[in-house]
Amino acid sequence: MKIKEVMIPDLTSVSADTPIKEVVKIMSQQRMVGLPVVDNEQNVIGIITESDITKASLPGYYKELQNPSFIPDFDQFSQQAKKIAHLPVKDFMTTTVYSVEEDTSRTQAANLLFRKHLRIVPVVREGKLVGILTPSCLCKYAMEED
Repeated sequence: MKIKEVMIPDLTSVSADTPIKEVVKIMSQQRMVGLPVVDNEQNVIGIITESDITKASLPGYYKELQNPSFIPDFDQFSQQAKKIAHLPVKDFMTTTVYSVEEDTSRTQAANLLFRKHLRIVPVVREGKLVGILTPSCLCKYAMEED
């Protein structure tokens, strides 16, 4: 079975100039942890994730969040989040993007997702976005197989 059979054929994406506030709104509405960033021809040029936005909102504290005894000051987080709300995605997106072709095998895709600890991977056809793949996509189909 190929990835095109298990991917989410959702073309929700944003441009590099989309404001962070709009990205957060889309991710919240779509219940997504990240979004592909595409150019005018639907080529994937980056990815923006919740982690990217959190790092930008807690620039000096992000690594400390891994420590269970650290509790960030929400007011400080809120002030910084408001400062970046109208800035473009291109200021915070990850430009090194792992993607898979729609004809990639499930084994190859799973290897990429799990070894790289990725939560969202763009699925492309000739470089153009055609869907997304998440660990839950693979798990869902793995559990349904007979």
